Amino acid sequence: MRRQRAFTLIELLVVVSLVAIVLTLAAPSFYDFILLQRLKGINAQLVTDLQNARSEAVSRSAYARLVFKADSSMTCYTLYVLKYRADAGTRCDCLLGAGAACTSSNAIEVRTVQIPASTSVRVVPTAIDPAVAFDNVTGGLLSNPSDAGAAPLDAFVIDTTIDSSRTLRTTLNRAGRPTVCAMSNNLGAPAC
Repeated sequence: MRRQRAFTLIELLVVVSLVAIVLTLAAPSFYDFILLQRLKGINAQLVTDLQNARSEAVSRSAYARLVFKADSSMTCYTLYVLKYRADAGTRCDCLLGAGAACTSSNAIEVRTVQIPASTSVRVVPTAIDPAVAFDNVTGGLLSNPSDAGAAPLDAFVIDTTIDSSRTLRTTLNRAGRPTVCAMSNNLGAPAC
């Protein structure tokens, strides 16, 4: 008669207990890893959209604009261009959603991005006016006018943030080129 090999119930319970302990210890750091990757991904998309806005301004021979908004459920931004400069006060509302953000017939919506609050990531410009424009000739940075002409800006800063220690800062220089720095050292970008 051959003896069968198998695990005893006690051995199986010990292995299951060890796996449960390891998972309990690893889960918080894995969740933090997911948040950091989400932060980096959203910031990378923002940088791409800023570069796209600059290109749209030149290719369409019109000021390309980016307007940021937020409410308790999300932060968002819309990239759009105006058909006619006479209607410089036109602003799109990204809270209305992609395809519906620009209600004026003068505005052409290029892209709307909504970031739900459930992602724990917020995209927030640090300026008083949460809008910026790109010049159609130079690709440079301009203020987003409400009634007067656009004025050149020295810089425009946008924070992609989870909290104060996990923030990526994107700065558009006067030429309209973005650079990214980190508010802490653990984010893989140069320190601000």
